[in-house]
Amino acid sequence: MIDLYLPEDVQAMDRRAFARGVEPAALIDHAARHLAQGVLAIAEQRGLGRYGLRVVLLCGKGNNGGDGLAAARHLLRRGVAATCVLITPEHELGEDSVREATALRRAGGRIVPLGEEAGEGADLGDALDGTLRDADVAVDCLLGTGASGEPRGPFGVAVSALRRVHDRGCPVVACDLPTGVDAATGRVPGDAVVADLTVTLGAHKQGLWLHPATEHVGQLLLGEIGVVDEEAAPVARVLEAADLPGFAPPPGPRDHKRSRGVVAIHAGSDRMAGAAILCAKGALRAGAGLITVATPRAAASRISAAVPEAMTVPLPDDVDGIVAGVLEAAEKAHVLAIGPGLGLAEATQQAVRRLVTEADRTVVLDADGINAFRDHTELLEAPDGRPEDRQLVLTPQAKELGRLAGSSGHGVHARRTETAVEQARRFGATLVAKGPRSVIAAADGRVWINGTGGPALASGGTGDVLTGITAAMMAQHRDPASVAAAVHVHGLAGDLAAEHLSARATGASDVADHVAAAALELGI
Repeated sequence: MIDLYLPEDVQAMDRRAFARGVEPAALIDHAARHLAQGVLAIAEQRGLGRYGLRVVLLCGKGNNGGDGLAAARHLLRRGVAATCVLITPEHELGEDSVREATALRRAGGRIVPLGEEAGEGADLGDALDGTLRDADVAVDCLLGTGASGEPRGPFGVAVSALRRVHDRGCPVVACDLPTGVDAATGRVPGDAVVADLTVTLGAHKQGLWLHPATEHVGQLLLGEIGVVDEEAAPVARVLEAADLPGFAPPPGPRDHKRSRGVVAIHAGSDRMAGAAILCAKGALRAGAGLITVATPRAAASRISAAVPEAMTVPLPDDVDGIVAGVLEAAEKAHVLAIGPGLGLAEATQQAVRRLVTEADRTVVLDADGINAFRDHTELLEAPDGRPEDRQLVLTPQAKELGRLAGSSGHGVHARRTETAVEQARRFGATLVAKGPRSVIAAADGRVWINGTGGPALASGGTGDVLTGITAAMMAQHRDPASVAAAVHVHGLAGDLAAEHLSARATGASDVADHVAAAALELGI
């Protein structure tokens, strides 16, 4: 797994390194080597030779600027024509940057002090355009993790210039993070650099793995500089393919239909039988051994025809009848999934609230299952905790997450990780904050960010498939990490579907059809 940290945590690592006697110049040199290597790597990817390569580095006055000045020296040694452009006056540079500028000049490097020669606005923009015109690679060394908000003044002008050169096809490399991106939350409050490659230094920052920052980061490489220590506790982790077999081991030769997981699903309605079908298919393709779908009578026959492997239990329309029927269907199930396509009828919503409080097994709650608690979130709280075999899993999209948190949903996406952690703790649940780079937060404090999935998942019904996969994974392994594995498999299924079709033409059924292939590829 990839450990993720907040920017202030990485800054604290640096301070502890200095306290141990590490010289700042040594850290800058390590960082510069990684940055220079990243520049050469992107040049090689674009078919550009090292010798005669023209690189322009836009440098601010802080640590990022110092890294850029040092990287230019390393590039110069490798036969690269490197030019550093100072965006602020040289007398404003910090001590480390002054030292690196002096060393670069001694090595024969070129420094262009545009911060002194050109004023803000159009003049600086024109000057930057002229300097960048012949660049083979442009490098963003403007602002580091200590900056916040939209870049302004000369930095805003420099960001715009880097975006223009990127639009012309020149590759852009970002030092530590693209300027204008929040490395803690992933927010992009205004104009920001769009990089083809980001060389992040010291440790991975959480925000660079979150949307919308991911649209600006490009390829992400870690430049290790030896500062991560035992005091550094990651705030989240990113699952990698190699982690999945440990989270969700594949079926063994002695497994049978019950040991592979028994799933009950309460889903569907007269108008939305398809949601229940997609959920059941997700559970089936994820390896559930037995599946029972409890659904209104009007939807039962359609579900049986579409998923013959699943048993169906037709339900009456009254609250008591719905509850009794679902509990009977779930009597021998390991997990009860509730929500896809249920609708908002009052009897259904009342039944859902009773089921979640009365069911004596793990419940996966999605869509209309979550909506049933819109004004009754207190019923989801578990102040005394739940038995280990009666876990709660919530899979809200942004608006549903906002309702759970007691807001309209506005601004929730901007602090999705924090909100997911808060609500997981509040409800004693594992919570999946769905969306680009979904966040999975467990009640015990573990947090995962999912790196799979793309535009193919932007289609109605894909969330229903995820509910089925999650129920199957939890039925088989009964650990919050299984939820993270389910999200990873779901995203990869979407990626595989898009490869075989196209993101534009991929629907939820296509995603469901690729779940087994995704699991096979991951070795689970």
